[in-house]
Amino acid sequence: MISHTEAIDIINKYVSNGKETNLNLNNALNHILSRDIYSAINFPPFSQSAMDGYAISHISESLIYSIEGEVAAGDNAEDIQIREKEAVRIFTGAMLPSNAIAVIKQEDVELVDVKTIAINKVVKAEENIRPIGEQTKTGELILSKGTKLTPGSIGYLAMLGISTVSVYKKPTIIIIATGSELLPQGEKLTPGKIYESNTYTLKAALQSQGFKADVKIVKDDPESTNTIAKEAIEKYDFIIFTGGISVGDYDFVHDVLVECGVQELFYKVKQKPGKPLYFGMKDNKIIFALPGNPAAVLTSFYIYVLEALGKYLGDDKLKLSHSHRVINDEYVKSKNLTYFLKGKKSKTEVSILKDQSSAMLSSFVHADCLIILPEGVEKIEKGEKVEIISLR
Repeated sequence: MISHTEAIDIINKYVSNGKETNLNLNNALNHILSRDIYSAINFPPFSQSAMDGYAISHISESLIYSIEGEVAAGDNAEDIQIREKEAVRIFTGAMLPSNAIAVIKQEDVELVDVKTIAINKVVKAEENIRPIGEQTKTGELILSKGTKLTPGSIGYLAMLGISTVSVYKKPTIIIIATGSELLPQGEKLTPGKIYESNTYTLKAALQSQGFKADVKIVKDDPESTNTIAKEAIEKYDFIIFTGGISVGDYDFVHDVLVECGVQELFYKVKQKPGKPLYFGMKDNKIIFALPGNPAAVLTSFYIYVLEALGKYLGDDKLKLSHSHRVINDEYVKSKNLTYFLKGKKSKTEVSILKDQSSAMLSSFVHADCLIILPEGVEKIEKGEKVEIISLR
C-alpha cells in the first residue's frame, strides 16, 4: 500500500502526453496546444488609422487643411502621398498613406467648407496611428504549447491568418460499472438490487471538464468482466472501472486486469475514502479501477483521474485548485491514512459536513470542497489551517 503523494507521483511519472491531431479553429475551443505557435505576419500588417478622421503629413501653423481624397477600410493606400497643408479623409482600420504622421479624429476638427477643415487642438505626431506589428511581429511566439484555447485566443489566431492548430486529441473514455446488484434506470427496483449511479456521477464529472465517455454495466462474473476489459483496452484510451476491485469473493477486476496483461503501477492507497484504488497501463492505455462506493468514486476521480487526464492533455489547469482555510471543527483520524473530507467553505474558513462515509453520496450534494487531512496527523484542532481542494 502506498501513500497519496506516492500515487500522484506515479501517475505523473507514467502518464505522458496523448496523441496529436490538427483541428480547424472552429472545432478547437478548450483543446490544448501540442506545439508552440509563431506568427507568420506582422499585425497589423500595415499602419492603420485608429479613428475616423483626417490623416496629415505635416503640422501646419495655421491648422487649416484642404481635404484631398479618402481612404476607407480595405482600400490600398500605397500610392497615396499627402502633401503639406492637405489632409486625407480616413476611417478606422484603414491603411495609412506612407507619409502620414498623425490622424486627427473627426471630433477635433471643424468643417470650414466641403473641402476644408480647421483643427481645433494641439496635434501630436503618431497620434491615433496603429503602427505595423503593434500587436504581433513576424516570428513572435504568440501561444505556447500547453495553452488552452479560449474564444479570445481562437480569434487572435484567426486574425493572424492561422486556420488550423495542432492540439492534443481528447482521449476516448469508457466507464465500466461492475456489480450484480446494479439495476439500470427505468427498471423496477427489486429486493437486493440498487440503481446504478456511478456511471452517471463519473460521466457528469467528465462532462464538466469537457470530456465525453461511453458507459457499460457488467455483472460480477469473471468471464463477462474479462471480455469487456479486453474490448475496452483495445478501443479506448482511458478505462475507468468502478467496483469489483476490493478483496471480496465477487471482486474480479484485479484478477481480470492481470489476465489482460495490464502493468500494475499501484494497487491500494493509504487514504480514506478509496483505499482499494488501482492504476495501471497497457500499450499506453490508462486503466483506473475505483472502489464501488459512490462517494469514494467521486473523490477518487477528483484526486487521481483528473490528474491523469491533465497530464495526458498537457493541461495543468485541469487540476482543481488548492488553497488553505481555517477549519471550524475538531477531527480525530487514523494517523496512517490521508483523509479527504467533504466540506463547505467560506472565504477564510471551512466546515466538515456530516455523513463522511464512502457510501454517502448525499453529502456531495452540499460539498464545495474536499478537506485534505494528511497522513502522519492524528488530530486536527479547531482553528488550524488545512489544505482544501475547491470543487466549485
